[in-house]
Amino acid sequence: MSAIATLLLIEDNPDIQALLQTVLAAQYTVLAATDGPSGLRRFGESAVDLVLLDLMLPGITGESVLKQIRQQADTPVLVLTALQDKAHIVALLNAGANDYLTKPFDLDELQARIRVQLRTQAPPTTLAVGELQLDAVTHAVTVGGRAVDLPKKEFALLALLMRHPHQVFEKAQLYQQVWQAPYLDGENTLNVHLSHLRARLNAVADQQYVTTVWGIGVRLL
Repeated sequence: MSAIATLLLIEDNPDIQALLQTVLAAQYTVLAATDGPSGLRRFGESAVDLVLLDLMLPGITGESVLKQIRQQADTPVLVLTALQDKAHIVALLNAGANDYLTKPFDLDELQARIRVQLRTQAPPTTLAVGELQLDAVTHAVTVGGRAVDLPKKEFALLALLMRHPHQVFEKAQLYQQVWQAPYLDGENTLNVHLSHLRARLNAVADQQYVTTVWGIGVRLL
C-alpha cells in the first residue's frame, strides 16, 4: 500500500512558502502555517509525516515549536534556517531536529533530504491495535484472527486511523488524505465508506473500533 505523504510547512516568508508549496505539491500533500501557534495547531489537527520548520517565526520561535512537537510525537522535523552558527545547529539536532538546511538552499537538495527522512520514518507494513491487525503488503485485516475483507478505500481509511489511534480526524482530513481531493460540505461518499467499514468490523469484533466524536470527527477507539 502506498500513500501520499503529508508535509507541514511552517514558514512566515510568503515568497518562500509559495515557492515550496508549488514545488512540493507535485509529490506531497502540503499543509501550511505562517507562525508558531498556527503551526502547532495544524500539527495537532492533522496526521503529518514530516515538518519543514523555519526558526524565525512570529508568535512562538521555531525552537519552541520543535520542543512542543517532540513532546507529542517523533515525526521527523527538517529545520530551515538562515543561521550559520554550527553550535546553534548542533543544539537543534540535540533537541530533536532530524536534519537542517541553511537558507538559501537548493530545491533539489531539499527534496532529496525530504525523501531520506520519509524513507527512514516509513510506516510499518503491519499495524496492530488490540485484536485488530492490518497487513499493508498482503492487504489483509483480521480481528482476533478472523478475516475482514475490505475494499481499497475502506482499507486506506482503516490504515490511516490505525497509524494514529485515539487521534480525532475531521471528516475533511480523512477525505483529503484518502481521496486526495478537496472535501465538499454535503459530500456523502466518506460517510458511506465509514458506515460500511464499521459494519464489516462490527460483524467480527467484540468492540467498536471506529467511533464518532460528535461535532468533531472520527477516531479509532
